[in-house]
Amino acid sequence: MLPAAVYVAAFLLAGCTTAVPGTGSPAPGPAPPPSTSAADPTPSAPTRSALAADVLADECLLDALGFSALLGRPVLPPEQGEVERADGSSSSSCVAESARGFPDPLAAVNVYEPRAGTPADFVRAGPPQGRRELSGVGEAAVLVDTAPGVTMQLAATRYVVTIAVLDGAPSDDAWRAAGAAALAALPT
Repeated sequence: MLPAAVYVAAFLLAGCTTAVPGTGSPAPGPAPPPSTSAADPTPSAPTRSALAADVLADECLLDALGFSALLGRPVLPPEQGEVERADGSSSSSCVAESARGFPDPLAAVNVYEPRAGTPADFVRAGPPQGRRELSGVGEAAVLVDTAPGVTMQLAATRYVVTIAVLDGAPSDDAWRAAGAAALAALPT
């Protein structure tokens, strides 16, 4: 049996967390020529700032009940864990594991701070492919399809919260409830 940290590392390295500098950018295509006309009302596309990771020592903004409601199945109490990458760097994440059978990672929460701009600017500025807006929670929220599952990017006043679900499709209401609980648990 492998240690839980190995499964957490696999979960995190599989792309379940997003919002790291340089990811999520569409492939460069032909750019339109720059406008020199002051009368051109075309707004420029929003840019996405880099995020500072691991800004909270404990990112477990959802408890086992909150994760269970989101996932539709029981989970063990979530734990903050650290993952060391092959390049020697490390990051942390709050991970919820299955309460039935082998404790496989099912979901994770991460909290970031934008290095520039606001959290809402960051969430809104993502590329349009594979994502959709989720109304009714936070200052801005989107659901992003990733290879292992869906990740909600949620803008609070100061933070960007991501909640990644491995291999599942929670309802919009379940996402909103999880987002509201996460926002309520953030430090002021």
